[in-house]
Amino acid sequence: MSARLNGTALVSLAGVYKTYAMGDAEVRALDGVSFAINTGEFVSIMGPSGSGKSTCMNLIGCLDHPTSGEICINGVDTSQMAEGELARLRNKTVGFVFQQYHLIPGMTVLENVMLPLRYQGLPVHERRERAREVLERIGLGERLRHRPYELSGGQKQRAAIARAMVTRPALILADEPTGALDSETGHSVIDLFGEIHSEGTTIIIVTHDPEIGRMAKRMITIRDGKITGDAGV
Repeated sequence: MSARLNGTALVSLAGVYKTYAMGDAEVRALDGVSFAINTGEFVSIMGPSGSGKSTCMNLIGCLDHPTSGEICINGVDTSQMAEGELARLRNKTVGFVFQQYHLIPGMTVLENVMLPLRYQGLPVHERRERAREVLERIGLGERLRHRPYELSGGQKQRAAIARAMVTRPALILADEPTGALDSETGHSVIDLFGEIHSEGTTIIIVTHDPEIGRMAKRMITIRDGKITGDAGV
């Protein structure tokens, strides 16, 4: 395992530690983690609850700072960036998909998917057209005016994926994206990620489910904050 940039690495972690204070104790969520993910890879980060995989995702997604170590996105060290810089990088580079969808109940599916484009300063007509295009592409073209409560679990997750895709990010980070779905629907969601990956988007899926983890092209295993495996699937 190497954290060296090879010219095509989109994500690189080198000697990353993350610790949290729990009363008088110190919990080490990540313990010297190093790896690199190349542009265009489809990777799963596997591990049981409490292994450090979600912490790792938060750091890659610029949602948190490491205690020490270096995290590079597109060759830029994000470890010491200010919050405003991190927010701009997230908006331009990363799309997020979460287990519980995080769709806004009072908005239609179309409005939910348009939302990230507001922060890029695009005019309303362009936001609407791009959101409609992505939703039609993933099979939700007839659900544009529906509210999230009117959708099935699989449809909600597809809407969340559309929201992640609409900014045309270099990287999509998915945290337990099938955790709230039945097996068949979960597999269809992973198949959708595979289609997105085939078009050149780098995808990282964080999961505790070995079956889902093996559906990626490469599986990084983490336990007790340390990388314990890194291999092609």
